Amino acid sequence: MRAALRWLGLLHVAASALLCTPLFAHEMGTSALLIHEAENGAGNLVFKRTVGADGKVPPIDFQFTPACELRNLNTEWEDTTEVIQRANFFCDAPLINHQVSVNGFTRLAPDLILVATPLNHERMNAVLTPKQNSFQFNTATGQTATLGYLRIGIEHIVLGWDHVLFVAGLFLLWRKREQSTRQLVGQFTLFTVGHSLTLALLVLGWIAVPTRAIEAWIALSVLWLAWELIRTPPARHSNTSHLLLIAAFGLLHGSGFALSMQERGFPDDALISTLLLFNLGIEIGQLWTVTLLAATFHLLEKTHHHACTRLTQHTLTLGIGGAALYWTIERIHGYV
Repeated sequence: MRAALRWLGLLHVAASALLCTPLFAHEMGTSALLIHEAENGAGNLVFKRTVGADGKVPPIDFQFTPACELRNLNTEWEDTTEVIQRANFFCDAPLINHQVSVNGFTRLAPDLILVATPLNHERMNAVLTPKQNSFQFNTATGQTATLGYLRIGIEHIVLGWDHVLFVAGLFLLWRKREQSTRQLVGQFTLFTVGHSLTLALLVLGWIAVPTRAIEAWIALSVLWLAWELIRTPPARHSNTSHLLLIAAFGLLHGSGFALSMQERGFPDDALISTLLLFNLGIEIGQLWTVTLLAATFHLLEKTHHHACTRLTQHTLTLGIGGAALYWTIERIHGYV
């Protein structure tokens, strides 16, 4: 009894916090530093940071060693969620003789993707973290630390609230309809195939989609799940149409994953491996979310407190619906 009530209390606190604070669909923002050397020791750079869930720009900063001078620094905002700084850099030696160091990592900005093109060299990519916060441009191969993209994929799903709530809503809808485990696996398989397909097509540059419209449709997909959860009795749909709709939502969310990484770089020298690792990270994040929900409801049901189970599901549904409605209004308003 105490264990069940403890879980229920934590869920209520989480839902209350979600409904009573500003809602950010992507809590975590991967920062990026893009460097292009046009002539020996000189070129241009672009430094991107995403506003965190606290509404603040992460304090991430970088420096060259030996030091380089930055000129013509220009700062601009994109949709009030991303700050972009552009500048020209001038060094006393070619870029290949320098290294870049990054500091100021936070929980909401745990890594930075570096994309650099030294003069007369192939493009270099790296994922910098608090444990590996510097990159030497004259490394022997300039190969990418591909495993860093696995971590970024996990962070994008676990800390991207719109994607987390969609996964949670899909799980709750499966419970409400009293479907089999096989049906649950089938639904998540379709969702995975859908977002994997659009993620790959967008990263490879084979298709292009409007950013704001995709973000609005993702919010609407979460809102649809919330509506299905509050229907009494649940709407009767053919299994085929339901699965096709989930596959379509997978395509939408895959577009969202790709757009959040656009221009941050999947390396040319390891494109397929980093893309697969990023996608694997997303699947690990989904599995973690579903496992946590399944364990919570199993614990509640094991204690035979059916009222607590129902109340927990209603609380989660309220949180999903409230957040989705907020995002839908916000994104449509920003789009029109």
